[in-house]
Amino acid sequence: MTRNATNPPGEKPPGTVGKSEGLDQDHHNVGGGAAMSDVTNEPCVFVTAQRKATEIEGALQRKGVRVEHCPALLTTPVEDDPRLMATTRHIIESSPDFVVVTTGRGLRGWLSAADAEGCGTELRETLRGARIVARGAKALGALRGEKIPVEWVSHEETAADVGRYLSTLPLEGRTVVVQHHGTGSDGLDELIESRGGKSEPVVTYRSDPPSDSEPLRNSIRAAAHGGAIGVLFTSASGSEEWLALMSETDRAQIERATRTGETALFAVGDVTAAPLVAAGLSVRVPSRFRLGAVLTLITRWASDLRTPTMETTS
Repeated sequence: MTRNATNPPGEKPPGTVGKSEGLDQDHHNVGGGAAMSDVTNEPCVFVTAQRKATEIEGALQRKGVRVEHCPALLTTPVEDDPRLMATTRHIIESSPDFVVVTTGRGLRGWLSAADAEGCGTELRETLRGARIVARGAKALGALRGEKIPVEWVSHEETAADVGRYLSTLPLEGRTVVVQHHGTGSDGLDELIESRGGKSEPVVTYRSDPPSDSEPLRNSIRAAAHGGAIGVLFTSASGSEEWLALMSETDRAQIERATRTGETALFAVGDVTAAPLVAAGLSVRVPSRFRLGAVLTLITRWASDLRTPTMETTS
């Protein structure tokens, strides 16, 4: 079952999310006319992820789905950057009041780099002595794996939600460490400073657009043209980069193609889907926000395309 990204947690209506009503889990066209299963082209899915791309592509190809890789962002670890260790030692010495952990991957990379430099134990002790805020389930899982107590976790998994919580805390004169995700702090550093706190950013990896954007542009052209085309997104920043490359004409054509079923956009969760939904596009989101669930959704979509049936609604 898919669910609407705009519905409150716990409500799981079927169908796509976004401006148009889209198609429900049984692939009938709620707008009337021919169903999506009338498209007879061989399904092709463009994968915008870099991380786990091999795993994703292998899983889809084993189900007979043709895959094109078009990473929206390339992630570069910075564990060997001497600035990271300098920042880490300063944090250990200063004993921060709050620590915001935005990604599990970033936390694990940070601790691994500290271990390599011989200060991993001290860093863990420092984190256990601070009030910890986690931006979502993956950050929470990484913290629990290190037995680091967590004061609060954002179930929305957004920086905006974390910011709202930070705004309720006594930040004036306090030091707040913010572990940046690949594309920055999403305004958390500025919010902390505006409330009289001192922000201490920690960058454990960076995400930048690829030097060759042609594969990603090709996915936009294919989505705009339609015809058994799927595009998979695994991060909000990847969704934003895809949108940034398209023209208004592209967006309008993709909106039409997703509405008619010629193109299907898939997102691993509501947070990933949000930029696409805000742009007026219909997005298919699994009821469980997990990679395996969205791959199952794609596999069923592709299977339906291979067995066309004429369905109409009155």
